[in-house]
Amino acid sequence: MSVGFIGAGQLAFALAKGFTAAGVLAAHKIMASSPDMDQATVSALRKIGVNLTPHNKETVRHSDVLFLAVKPHIIPFILDEIGANIEDRHIVVSCAAGVTINSIEKKLTAFQPAPKVIRCMTNTPVVVREGVTVYATGTHAQVEDGRLVEQLMGSVGF
Repeated sequence: MSVGFIGAGQLAFALAKGFTAAGVLAAHKIMASSPDMDQATVSALRKIGVNLTPHNKETVRHSDVLFLAVKPHIIPFILDEIGANIEDRHIVVSCAAGVTINSIEKKLTAFQPAPKVIRCMTNTPVVVREGVTVYATGTHAQVEDGRLVEQLMGSVGF
């Protein structure tokens, strides 16, 4: 399994550091994308061994679980950009506050008939494996998709 982050800010860093510290995912199995490769969090991700790219589509290609870790107002633009690259294997996990599963599914169904979408809310203590996360599965996400996200997020807290 590989994990990708669209966005390489605080949340991506916290989750990547937590996943690697917990031993559930090796850093080389994680990729993050950001248009600004000079951010402090990009440097921090690079230091822990995460693969980085300025290209969101590259992150999609190299990921099975794809976290949308960008500000809520950016989500529609990201979905327009990457929608055609989403495949059956992808689980799209949105961490954007106020962005509904329905709105993400609606955007992605223009490209993929049954996108697997999960919405989660977490907090930055995941970086020290003390975070709290809640999640909800979308229309097409299977029970095992929810379990996989639960396993990932459970490794960095509750």
